[in-house]
Amino acid sequence: MSKKSIISTITVAFIVLFLTGNIAQSQKITITTSPQTARIFVNGVSMGAGKLIVTVPRDECVKVEVREDGYLSEERTYCKRRGFTTPPKSDYFQLDVDESYTSSIQSDIANKEGIYAVKHNRTREEAWKIIVTTVLGSFDVLESNDEKSGYLRTNWLGQSFKRNTVRMRLIIKLNTEDPLSYKIKFVSEYSGHSSTAFSADEQYAPFSRILKRYDGFLEELAQKLKN
Repeated sequence: MSKKSIISTITVAFIVLFLTGNIAQSQKITITTSPQTARIFVNGVSMGAGKLIVTVPRDECVKVEVREDGYLSEERTYCKRRGFTTPPKSDYFQLDVDESYTSSIQSDIANKEGIYAVKHNRTREEAWKIIVTTVLGSFDVLESNDEKSGYLRTNWLGQSFKRNTVRMRLIIKLNTEDPLSYKIKFVSEYSGHSSTAFSADEQYAPFSRILKRYDGFLEELAQKLKN
């Protein structure tokens, strides 16, 4: 064998050894989840659900996050680097139920203005009395109550959960005087953090759900105005 061939053979062998060495030093982790429908994200990319084999390359870190609607998401970071704990061969994600979901319902009326008609022979004064009385049955404070302009806004009410805070308020505006009708809106928002002050507007975003204790409230008010 010529000297050139020997060098080429050694070079190829060295490359193969180097690559296999790198592969051997990576770490494979079998991820399983409960519920089994939970989605598995690796470095922010959805890779599967329920069960997934994740590879952690040598000298790198990988972030695994598990998410499912109605449950609290959970994330863990695995590193195959010096100074870090060696990743396990398998890991199990048991997601906790998100109480902000079990305490609320999906709603088409959340954050959407609806128009509610008043019985044709009912005066504005009568209609307003019905509105205020009914609203105070569920909201203890009215921030604004102007019968003349036909505008009402309640205070924020809500509930704090393990990793979320939900706040809600009601806004009512005069829509038309003849026929008499009002625009009513349930404002529902969430912060994504526990114990967020209701006054911290910048920390809230629209929530497409309403707390269960307000389910049926608008239907009740609509019936009282119409009948």
